[in-house]
Amino acid sequence: MEKIAARVISVLFHPLLMPTYASLLLFSIPTHFNFSLPVSYNYIVPAFVFVTTFVFPGMLMLIYLKLGFVQSLQMQGRRERVLPLFSMAIVYYLTYYLLKQGPVPTLFNFFMLGATMLVLLSLLLNYLGKISIHMVAMGGLLGTFTGLALAFHFDLRIIIYLLALAAGLTGFARLKLGAHSEAQVYSGFGLGVLVMLGLFWFV
Repeated sequence: MEKIAARVISVLFHPLLMPTYASLLLFSIPTHFNFSLPVSYNYIVPAFVFVTTFVFPGMLMLIYLKLGFVQSLQMQGRRERVLPLFSMAIVYYLTYYLLKQGPVPTLFNFFMLGATMLVLLSLLLNYLGKISIHMVAMGGLLGTFTGLALAFHFDLRIIIYLLALAAGLTGFARLKLGAHSEAQVYSGFGLGVLVMLGLFWFV
């Protein structure tokens, strides 16, 4: 039963879904960054982000699997992570670039730029050792909203608490499935938090 729950959690908090969750959360915050936009943007932008950062990379992964570039969608080996991570970085940057052309809140464009940086850092660290991409993504999401709360004095405590809970559940799931060691889980989470917290708080 615990392994089934771990698999469900791993799917719900898949790294490719983090930009979509981030867009939904950022557009739900009642700030001056969102007030100037039409209400329809609350749905259009997350839908666009879902297609470009989840559907399209997911299709690429299926193609890589079909061609034998990866052995499974779990990408257990470090070597088979290289091409998917590189493709992910390109897709994330293109999403950032396209959104930047329209009247999308700067905060979300900044998030996509930070997410691209995290993918590239994960790709570089992949040559040194395995790291949990799930936890990099969860840490990045938590770091984003913690940084926003500190930099702009937004009351985001409920979001931060929920994200911390989700990160804990994701870490448990990755360990339960034997996908990562504790060091890989903690290092991935730490990387995500520090990079995005630094971007949104200090920059």
